[in-house]
Amino acid sequence: MIGAIYLLLGDYTFQTYNLVLTYLQCFICLAFFTRRLERRRHFALRVAVSLAGGILLCFPLVMLYTHLNTLPVRVLCYLIVSLLNFLALVFCWKDNIEELLLTFCSGTAAYQLTNKLYPLLQLLRGYNDLTTISLFHEGDIQWWDWAIYFAFYLACYWLLSRFFQPKSRLYRSRRTAMSVGLLSAATILVVNVLICVSRTYETESLALDIVVKIFCILFGIEVLFACTHIFFLNERDHQIDVLHQLWRQDKAQFESIKANMDVINMKCHDLKHILDKIAGKLTAEETEALRSAIEFYDSSIKTGNEVLDVVLCEKAMACQRDGIRFTCMADGSLLDFLTPVQIYTLFGNIMDNAMEAVRKLPEPELRVISLVCRADGGQLRIEESNYFTGSLSLHGALPETLKGDASRHGYGTRSIQYIARLYGGDMSIESSGSMFFLNVWFPLRQQDVAPG
Repeated sequence: MIGAIYLLLGDYTFQTYNLVLTYLQCFICLAFFTRRLERRRHFALRVAVSLAGGILLCFPLVMLYTHLNTLPVRVLCYLIVSLLNFLALVFCWKDNIEELLLTFCSGTAAYQLTNKLYPLLQLLRGYNDLTTISLFHEGDIQWWDWAIYFAFYLACYWLLSRFFQPKSRLYRSRRTAMSVGLLSAATILVVNVLICVSRTYETESLALDIVVKIFCILFGIEVLFACTHIFFLNERDHQIDVLHQLWRQDKAQFESIKANMDVINMKCHDLKHILDKIAGKLTAEETEALRSAIEFYDSSIKTGNEVLDVVLCEKAMACQRDGIRFTCMADGSLLDFLTPVQIYTLFGNIMDNAMEAVRKLPEPELRVISLVCRADGGQLRIEESNYFTGSLSLHGALPETLKGDASRHGYGTRSIQYIARLYGGDMSIESSGSMFFLNVWFPLRQQDVAPG
C-alpha cells in the first residue's frame, strides 16, 4: 500500500507527507480544544468536507513546495495550511471570533509542541527523525511504529487540551479582542516560520537541531499559557465590569433610600410633636403603640457617617420587620476614605448576606446579627457574625453560591473583597460550628487612628 503511494506520487511524496500530515494532525489537535464550542448543523458532513477539501487544496502547495523549495515559499505554504485549518474550524464549529481564534492558537501551539517533542525524543535516542518515525529502531517501518507514533500524538493532544482547557467563557471586550488578535498573528507567523527554519537547519548540526526543537517546544508552551492567561484576564475584567454596574445600581438605590429616609425622619419628627399634643386624649396603650410605630421608622443609628447611617437604618428596619435582632457598634468617621457608593455597597452586601442567612434559621432566638466597625492598631476592621444553617464551602477566599446560576450570583462577597483590596486591605470568611464570621480590614493612615 505504502509502496503504491510512493509510486503514484513520485517526486511529490516527501512534501505530500509533510503538508498533508501537517494539515490532518493540526485539524485533529484543534478538535481536542473545541469541547466548549458549539457544533454547526450537519457536523459530521462538515468535518468530512473539511478533511477532503483540505487535503485536495494541499496538492497545489505540494507542487509549489517541491519545485520552488526556498524559505519564503516554504513559509507561504505552511501559512496557507494554517489558514485552511482555521477555515475548517470556522466551518465546523461556531462561536465569537475571539473564542475561535484562541482555540486555533491553543490547538496550533499544542500541535507544534507535540510535533517537535516526538522527533526530539528520537534524536535523544540516537535515531534520525528524517529517515524513520520509530522510537526503537532504524530501517523498515513496522505497523506498530505507526501505532506508537499516532498514539503518542493523540495522547499529547488530549493531555494538553485537558490541562489548558479554559474554565470559563470568553466575554467580548476591546482589550480581549486586541490581545487575541496580537497573539493569533504572532502564533501563526512564528510557528510557521519556526517550522520552516527548523527544516532548514535540521540536517546541518545535531546540536542546533536539538536547540531549535527545544525552542519550538518552549514557544508552544508559552502560547498555551498565554491563551489561558487571556481567559483569566477576561474573566477578571468581566467581574469588575459587573461590579461597577452593580455599583451604579447601588448609587441610584442609595439616593432613593436616602431621600425616603429624610422624608420619613421629618414626618416622624412632626408626628412626635403631634403625639405630645394629643397624648391626653388617648389611652396609655394607644399612646405607647403610636410611639412604638414612630420609633420603628425613626432613624436612631448615628455612626458619624451619613451614608453609613442610611444603610444601617434601612437594614435595621428590615431586621425589625423580619424578627432579627441587630446589634451594631460602628465608628463611621473612619470611613471617610471610601466613596458613598462603596460604603453603601460594602455594608449593604454584608448585611444582606447576613440577613439572608439568619432568615433560614428555624429558631427565632438564633436570628441575631452583630456588626462592629472599629480601629484596631493601624487597621480599620469591620467584623460581622451571625448564626447559619448548613455547611460553608469556600472557593478560594469566597463562599460558593447556593443559587442556581453561579455566573449571575456571588457578586456580594466578591464586591466586598474587591473594595477591600482596592485600598490595600482584604477580606476573610470563617465558620465555627453554626457561627459565621466575616472580617474586612483596611490599612488606616496615621492621622485616621485616634490616639490611645
